[in-house]
Amino acid sequence: MSDLFDLYLTIVHWFTDAVMTVLEQMGLGGGYVHRFVSWLATEADLYVAALLAAWDLLLWTTLLVVMVSWVDRRVRARVQGRAGPRHVGAFGLLQGMADWLKMVLRRREGMPSAVPAGISGAMVLAALALTPLGPWARLADPEWGLTVVTTLLALSPLPMAAMAPVGRRHPELAEAVGTGVLLMLSVGSMMVVGGTASSGDLVSLQDGSAWGILLSPLGFLLLLAIMTWESDRLARLRRPGTAAERWPGTHLAMGIYTVCARYMALGLLGAIVFLGGWSGPALDGAWWTLVKALVLVAFTSMVAGALPLGRPSSRARALRTRWLPLAAANLVLVAAVMEVMA
Repeated sequence: MSDLFDLYLTIVHWFTDAVMTVLEQMGLGGGYVHRFVSWLATEADLYVAALLAAWDLLLWTTLLVVMVSWVDRRVRARVQGRAGPRHVGAFGLLQGMADWLKMVLRRREGMPSAVPAGISGAMVLAALALTPLGPWARLADPEWGLTVVTTLLALSPLPMAAMAPVGRRHPELAEAVGTGVLLMLSVGSMMVVGGTASSGDLVSLQDGSAWGILLSPLGFLLLLAIMTWESDRLARLRRPGTAAERWPGTHLAMGIYTVCARYMALGLLGAIVFLGGWSGPALDGAWWTLVKALVLVAFTSMVAGALPLGRPSSRARALRTRWLPLAAANLVLVAAVMEVMA
């Protein structure tokens, strides 16, 4: 059990104890409400703490989604010579939230099922729950945590890609599958270097030797390419026309939320695996992880904005012919070097 989850459990116990004290002072110590609160405090406390943790995770993920959306739109606009979001809130900080609420409230007939976007979003939230931000700010960090996080992020685009129109379904599925395999090969190179699948152990390794950007530079470049393509995926969803027909109204808002959350999750993964995580020049902590992740998001948004918007079919072909063989060769090379050094 992590320190953060212990905090949620302490909050639950404090609240239930306060409620039972108030009920006893009111002369309701033996009533149904008192027995129910006592049951929550003794037998269901872990479940209540888990619900509180899930609510907190959803809340801060939403805040990060708003920030990522603003950074991506602002950086892309500056690179392309446009103004970008600037109407709602200071510097347009609330423009993304306003657009998102407008899509949520929009109603249209014949909307496709929101189940695929919900499944993708749930997979990203599960990955974020297993992604530690710091030595204390972690819900869980098991020994196999990094493998599960990478797998969830690799598979999360598939449900949404399956909702593409028939003419674009196969290219988008091929792009999603290729990007997922590339992500696993990229992170796998650092897991081979560290000999561990624990995020905390990998951060400790980088703190004692060198950051992953030096230990596996090609793996880091591959992750940057994946994040650049994620910025393209977000830009495709924001484009009017075919994306709006595919995800009208509420479901388009859910799709944008999911892609923004995955974009930020990739940034956090890159910060932990290749940039030393929560370790920094001074005052190590979760804020270093967040700053590094946002820097990666801003940089890849700048690169994506400077390049033409890629098509899923051409990207899937490039993944199959160039990127995946390069990632596989990098993994084999890293494994060979580690074997020789051992």
